[in-house]
Amino acid sequence: IEKTTTELVRNYDLIVLEDLKVKNMTRSAKGTVESPGKNVAHKSGLNRSILEQSWTMFCQRLSDKAANTTEQVEVIFVNPAYTGMRCSKCAHTEPKSRKSQATFLCLACGHMDNADVNAAKNIIAAGLGVTERGGQSHAAPTKAKHSDPVKRTTNPQAA
Repeated sequence: IEKTTTELVRNYDLIVLEDLKVKNMTRSAKGTVESPGKNVAHKSGLNRSILEQSWTMFCQRLSDKAANTTEQVEVIFVNPAYTGMRCSKCAHTEPKSRKSQATFLCLACGHMDNADVNAAKNIIAAGLGVTERGGQSHAAPTKAKHSDPVKRTTNPQAA
């Protein structure tokens, strides 16, 4: 977490993440005696996997480092709703477009991509919309202006 967050803050001026509610995502599925839960073992394994990845700690360390850097680094958290079901080309949102965990095929325009790559494009577009750099956003825009979210170079003449 420390190495990755340091590298991200050193190299980028805009970092966009989904505003995931990890606490809600990792709630128990056990239920009660009167109403027992479904797929309890599967949910327990998923919860353990999510918690082992330390998503909350990663986001906190990234935000802390971005706030304390000498260069301006903005960390934007965007609404995660439908990022995996929305086409990054035409913005059509359809749950059936996500063919599998790995495949996205838009039923409207035929765009095909890796499902995670398609979702990442939607997330960065939402972040760009928030910062008024362009893209689509479901959040109110701010007045902040930044450079394009490209990797910084150590030599400004090389850009």
